[in-house]
Amino acid sequence: FKKWYIEATKKVSEPNAFALSTSYQGKSSSRMMLLKSFSNSFTFYTNISSRKGRDIKKNNQASMLFWWKELQRQVRIEGNLYQLSESTVRKYFYSRPKESQIGALISNQSSEVSSFTDLIEDYNKKRIIYKNKKVPFPKNWTGFQLKPRLIEFWQGGENRLHQRVEHKRNGKKWDSKVLAP
Repeated sequence: FKKWYIEATKKVSEPNAFALSTSYQGKSSSRMMLLKSFSNSFTFYTNISSRKGRDIKKNNQASMLFWWKELQRQVRIEGNLYQLSESTVRKYFYSRPKESQIGALISNQSSEVSSFTDLIEDYNKKRIIYKNKKVPFPKNWTGFQLKPRLIEFWQGGENRLHQRVEHKRNGKKWDSKVLAP
């Protein structure tokens, strides 16, 4: 993944963008997210009160899908999500630009708002209030790590002869196999 990701950073406008899919009570849902870090797991941050947060609380199994069109590459990752410690989340939250902190503070993600105009007005008021003050840490702000149990690398090929290699965790080792396109 690291090798492909580094190549994507050179040719893809948002190489860290991925589709996160969650499911609860047989209903699946996908949305675009931004990967913040990776090593043996994949880290992102979000609002725990959002639909995705509620889904994850009930079912921590999820999948990530990276699509790098410019490279004709796709990486699909399946695994379990684990919530990060509050200290880790706070550290990341305060590393973000103040404008993004305020955006997270005012957004009760996935809830209905009276209007987009009202949301912008609230944001602008908070920008004035917190211009020279620390933004309060939102209680609903959190982060997750996806610990993979399956990673599939897909490389587009001519005549739909795509290369697919699947790596599946088997205890402490990974089993690999080539899949038909």
